Amino acid sequence: MAAVLKLNPYLGTARKMATLAKVAHIKARKEKLESKRTKLSPEEAAKVKAAGKAWHRTMISDSDYTEFENFSKWLGVTQ
Repeated sequence: MAAVLKLNPYLGTARKMATLAKVAHIKARKEKLESKRTKLSPEEAAKVKAAGKAWHRTMISDSDYTEFENFSKWLGVTQ
């Protein structure tokens, strides 16, 4: 490495600058991602969970095809 630096002294500086730029980029990306992650309060988390449970209940009730005549053949139910 010493011989290369003797031939091209700027190589050492360029490597240091590249390393510093990479570290700065990683730090900036980490800060950006942390700022985008939201921290929910317990009340907000409870609201989100309740909404999810309500959605799940509607999906279960909407997927009950036994009360529709059109789906009797599809379900294999004979009347």
